[in-house]
Amino acid sequence: MTASRTRQGPAATGPESHNVNHHAANHSALRPIDRLLPLLRDVRAVSRDSWRADCPNGHQRLKDSLAITEASDGRILLHCFACNDVRGILAVVGLTSADLFPGRIRDPSPEARASAREAFKRSAWRAALGVLAREATVIACAAGMIRQGQVLSADDDERLAQAIERIHTAREVLSGRT
Repeated sequence: MTASRTRQGPAATGPESHNVNHHAANHSALRPIDRLLPLLRDVRAVSRDSWRADCPNGHQRLKDSLAITEASDGRILLHCFACNDVRGILAVVGLTSADLFPGRIRDPSPEARASAREAFKRSAWRAALGVLAREATVIACAAGMIRQGQVLSADDDERLAQAIERIHTAREVLSGRT
């Protein structure tokens, strides 16, 4: 884990900030991470390719709830642990889902398209397996509490229901229904 680095929105300065003019003429030449980070508040690096930030979506838990990861192929993975609303977050900062991905592959051949589809499936499967692992841990913790005779709080019960819903969604991804 690298040392913590924090910046304040688009006006940040210093070697760790991403000084990018979002409205620059060569907007499409920017890496997706360089388009996104300047639009967020209190961005803190947690590793070479991972950051945490305050969610701009306006929910109660703004502080440090947004996880941002740059995949090895340049894609941006976003997850807000409070609202889980990627589209809403992107709308607030003026971006779309397409802005989370590097430029499209320009090879129109059927083989290239099939390869790209397969790579997308593998990526979705990896993400779904990660969700399954994380949410199974939540369920195991809740089960342990119940085994010990503890009553789940309303927040714990809500988080358990969310874990079950996320596992169901991951199962759909893995079965190819989404």
